[in-house]
Amino acid sequence: MALTAVLVALLAQSAIILWLLIERRGRRTAEIAARERLSEVIHLNRTAEAGALSASFAHELSQPLEAITLNTENVEHLLAIDPPDLAGANTRLADIRQANEHAAHIIQGLKKLLKRNEPQQQEFDLNEAIADAMRMLSPEATKRRVTLSAEGIRQRTHVRADRIHVQQVILNLAGNAMDAMADTPADDRAITIRTALAGDCEVQVSVSDSGTGIPEQKLGEIFKTFYTTKKHGTGLGLSVARTIVETYGGKMWAENRIEGGSVFRFTLPLLRPV
Repeated sequence: MALTAVLVALLAQSAIILWLLIERRGRRTAEIAARERLSEVIHLNRTAEAGALSASFAHELSQPLEAITLNTENVEHLLAIDPPDLAGANTRLADIRQANEHAAHIIQGLKKLLKRNEPQQQEFDLNEAIADAMRMLSPEATKRRVTLSAEGIRQRTHVRADRIHVQQVILNLAGNAMDAMADTPADDRAITIRTALAGDCEVQVSVSDSGTGIPEQKLGEIFKTFYTTKKHGTGLGLSVARTIVETYGGKMWAENRIEGGSVFRFTLPLLRPV
């Protein structure tokens, strides 16, 4: 009888362990599926943003290509004269090399936005990532006559996240800010991206605009999936942006500015004090 009780207890214990393993495997499968769905949504949203900026990329790419063409013609002319102007030709070749590097940088940025890959957490300087995002935004800002500026911490600000994801957040917020200022007089259109310390262990990034602001009753809804006020919006941008920030241990929220317009803020943990 005692042996039977032990066997029953062992069987019950084994059943519990087996059930826990099955449940854990089910949770793990659900978590993997959720991560895959999130990765797909992030990729689709990033592709949409790249599409929205494609005209700006094309415009920005045309500048170094035109410089390469013009300088190539100059080099041909300088080498054709008698005697050849080798010093002038070398100067033009250096300009061609610089323009080529600029074009390669633009193409690389677009490829990163379009590429779908698993999130790659890495240590990087947040200010450098913001500077790269601003370079991508600059042509579109110029086209829309928007003044784009950066302020705040000048020291290296180290965080750990997927750099492309964080840049996607900035591109999304700045793109929304440009849309919000469509009816604002051109001379008053301004976007400021600012970094500031939030205590000793976090950095805060804010993207402010001089648009019409957000209706107070909508502030709690704008981050909901599929919620949009745009005629052709997907309603995914802000939802994905906040999910990205929260994935890396931060938080995101929006406010209206007293002087007009809105400001979107998000935080990320610092790897070390600034």
